[in-house]
Amino acid sequence: MTVLMRSLCLIIFLVFVPGAAIAQETADSTQQANEISQARDALIKILEDPDTRAALIKQLSQDQQPSDDASGQTGAQSEPATATPNEANESFVLRVGEYTRKLADEVGIFFDRAGHSLNGLILILKGDIPIKWDRVQTVFVQVAAVLIAAYLAFWSGQLVARKAYAGLALKARYGGGLMRTSILILSTVIDGITVAIGLGVGYFVALLAYGGFAAGVTIQESLALNAFFITGMANVALRFVFAPRRPELRLLPFDDENALYWYTRLRLYMYWNNFGIFLLVPVSNVAVSFVLGNALRFLIVLSGMIYLMALIVRNRVRVREGTQGYAETLQSTLAQRALSNLGKLWHVGALGYIIAIFVVWVTRPFDATTIILRATVLSIVTIMAGMALSLIVTRAIKGGIRLPDDLNAKLPALQHRLNAFVPRLLRLVRFFVFVATVLLLFEVWGLFSILNWLSSETGSRLINSYGSAFLVILVGFAIWLALMSWVDLRLQSRRGHIVTARERTLFQLFRNAATVVILVMTVLLGLSEIGIDIGPLIAGAGVVGLAISFGAQTLVKDIITGAFIQIENAINQGDVVTVAGITGTVEGITVRSVRIRDLNGTTHIIPFSSVDMVSNFMRGFSYHVALIGVSYDTDIADAKEAMQEAFRRLKATDYGSKIYEDLEMHGVTNFGASSIDIRARIKTTPGDQWSVGRAYNEFVKQVFDERSIEIPFPQVTYHAATPAYAQDDVPKVTQVKATKKPKPVADDAPAEDGDR
Repeated sequence: MTVLMRSLCLIIFLVFVPGAAIAQETADSTQQANEISQARDALIKILEDPDTRAALIKQLSQDQQPSDDASGQTGAQSEPATATPNEANESFVLRVGEYTRKLADEVGIFFDRAGHSLNGLILILKGDIPIKWDRVQTVFVQVAAVLIAAYLAFWSGQLVARKAYAGLALKARYGGGLMRTSILILSTVIDGITVAIGLGVGYFVALLAYGGFAAGVTIQESLALNAFFITGMANVALRFVFAPRRPELRLLPFDDENALYWYTRLRLYMYWNNFGIFLLVPVSNVAVSFVLGNALRFLIVLSGMIYLMALIVRNRVRVREGTQGYAETLQSTLAQRALSNLGKLWHVGALGYIIAIFVVWVTRPFDATTIILRATVLSIVTIMAGMALSLIVTRAIKGGIRLPDDLNAKLPALQHRLNAFVPRLLRLVRFFVFVATVLLLFEVWGLFSILNWLSSETGSRLINSYGSAFLVILVGFAIWLALMSWVDLRLQSRRGHIVTARERTLFQLFRNAATVVILVMTVLLGLSEIGIDIGPLIAGAGVVGLAISFGAQTLVKDIITGAFIQIENAINQGDVVTVAGITGTVEGITVRSVRIRDLNGTTHIIPFSSVDMVSNFMRGFSYHVALIGVSYDTDIADAKEAMQEAFRRLKATDYGSKIYEDLEMHGVTNFGASSIDIRARIKTTPGDQWSVGRAYNEFVKQVFDERSIEIPFPQVTYHAATPAYAQDDVPKVTQVKATKKPKPVADDAPAEDGDR
């Protein structure tokens, strides 16, 4: 069994550890092959025999049990103890020391490479490395020929393109933000086409000048054309950013002087750096020596770095003041602070970026060009795209949403609602653009791979959840906007349809209720999409609602009573009603209360729970009840005729359109202490009974005066006791009349509205 176990272990070792098998084969390949063959045959025999196979399994089980126990004990004993503070400090110190050592090594490598590059230049100056001047002359002629041809074609294309630029600039000057951005992109494409034309002409001249099409293009000519193309596209990018001499297309807040200043300085650097790195250095490597090319490369990069650093230091205050001035024009406080801080620290970041590029260029000479060029170009493209999108969104935020005039006439509140929501949404989009730009820059420079994170399970789940929540918010807003627009349409008076006060009140209540329901549902669904369990929220809301229903029974009664009052059309806005003993005009109705302003101008807020009866003076029609008192010696027929004459005069005035029927004469209704009361009634339009009644009283007084019909007033009779001898000289009864006459008042009109 021991032999079998050894054979099995050998086979497993050889299968799972190929390196050991290779080493054994190197030592003695023949012996190893024999052992493998014998072990394989022995294992086959064991597996074919049931008894032997069972014994092998039993032996493996017995051998594994002690191992498991031992491993358990070992594991129990080898559990890592909690690190003491001293051990943690020592570990931190070791890590800091390791990082410091690596940093020192990198610094040493940097200075070693720099010294090596300058040492090559010294060797060339001493004459240790000869220069082949005839080869240099030949290369110079070839490069000059193709570059002259390429630039002539490029300048010719620019002359033709300038004619198109004039018309585009005119359209951009009077166009909106989207039009200006589109024209800027179009002009950039045209600039790129002119660069491509120059490149094509240069290649054509290179093919014709040396050896024809069969010989192809030499390496020097190809390098020159590559440098031309890279420099031309870099200048196209600079023109896109600064738009020199084209202020109507400029996206950034530069004036003409600053735009031209930065464009010319950076273009000079582009020419120096690109033609030096992509043309002069490779040609020196081919025509002279790699030592010369390495030295020139170091000097070109070093001089370019010094030039840019001097440019940054010289303009740090100028850029800071311009940035702070532009920040003051922004509406967002957060954007103002961010831009102000950027203006204070921009030169630090720019200097750090330049130094980092220089270090990478020196320490990684072979792939530095590819790394830096790719990262820089992608960074510029990413930043320009982010800035363009942010500026477009900012202009849309400032300008707002403009709807057509006919749509504004139909839905006057729609534009206001859109401008209340869309700018906030665009601010959120602008923030996402900023975050996406920063993350893409991290991706470009290899600091953080946002694309890999998005493709991972966590990133996909996060994007899907928050994307779904954002979609829920948009759908909720669209539904709310549609309902509000429908309510606005229903509340507009159209031909053949006049919106009543009841419809206006009910639709306003429906609008408020729909807003609350949509808001709550949108919030709950949005929280559910981002992974928050809304079950406890719903349960908590139910418990809170139950508690409120017990603790606020009056509020529930207000809402229920108010709902039924509205359904029964008992009160509408603008009605004159008597509610809870208060008479006045209804100015507003909510789901729980009514607001009434009385004759004195006092506003009363009456909850519906205190309303047990509603008296509405504005339903269908109204009556003015005239109760006129005449003296006892007046002919009743003459008094009635006088009242009819007063009514006829009233009908002849503008009040006639407010009177439905003829005067309804009721006759004598009461024998008072000093007058006989005659009652009549006038049917009027709802709400006009008070004005009609006041006018009718004036005509009654006028007719009564014309016909000498007395309107009585209180009289007092005094009886005096006199002596018998004076009975013939002193009258027995003396009558004294009061000087104040009572006003005729309708017996069934509310006291508060007697003077309406």
